[in-house]
Amino acid sequence: MSEKMNEGKSWASEEKFFSRSWTHVFYFWKLRQMMLGRTVERLLQRSQDRQGMRVIDLGCGPGTNLFDVTDRCARFSGVQWFGLDLNHREAAMGADRSQWRGRERNMQPVRFLSGDIFNLPLADNSVDIILSSEVVEHLPDPMPALKEMARILKPGGYAMVTTPNPRNLPELVGYALDRLTGGRFKKLYWKGQDDISAPPLAAAVGFGHVSVHPFSVWRPWFEEAGIPVVKKVRGPMLFGSPFFDRQRVLSGLLIALDPILDVLPGRFLTTTNLGMLCRKSETD
Repeated sequence: MSEKMNEGKSWASEEKFFSRSWTHVFYFWKLRQMMLGRTVERLLQRSQDRQGMRVIDLGCGPGTNLFDVTDRCARFSGVQWFGLDLNHREAAMGADRSQWRGRERNMQPVRFLSGDIFNLPLADNSVDIILSSEVVEHLPDPMPALKEMARILKPGGYAMVTTPNPRNLPELVGYALDRLTGGRFKKLYWKGQDDISAPPLAAAVGFGHVSVHPFSVWRPWFEEAGIPVVKKVRGPMLFGSPFFDRQRVLSGLLIALDPILDVLPGRFLTTTNLGMLCRKSETD
């Protein structure tokens, strides 16, 4: 037992890359503050009566994204915040953190529950805004989950979904270079990352991404589910890697140019993930 405990501590101590990678920090900043936070902020600003509005993050984990969104939207009173995850332990971690935030920082409460995205423990037409970030790509068949989102949304309610963008031009160029170099580019790109964060490069690692599709596939699926996409939201171009952390001038330039890329034609060819804001019809 002690050997296993020591092994677990060693494993955790080696998991350092994503916490020290400043390109990865930028990725999460844009995902949480801009794609999710700013979107919810604007939706709440539009509402005439926010009392009792319900916002839920499906697949919330320990609530990392959700807490950033609630902090950004803290000035809106009357909003009820919820997180749901299939993993009981993750949901419990989020609940513990919410209690600490309320006790130590006087922050508004976030309620956590455990549940299945295919069978949500929520009533029909009971939620105003849904968040689901980097979740649907893990579902072999996303359609039942999309229909569940539509079921629980109130008429006129919104769902903000983010997922990897396979038509990311920089990534496609990287794959092409890796094929041309016989796999050497990938090894150079990830050189320096912990073995825990990046499993052996010879391994076929998918990280459970079984439903990575372009927007042309997602759009009709959301329409069929009853929550058509009303707006696309661009994410960051850099996901974060040792290669870009070593090329600081290049990375700094790309990060500085990111707001310009947000408004250029073809901007969705330069985003590692895609945000899709969906809306349920008012007449449903």
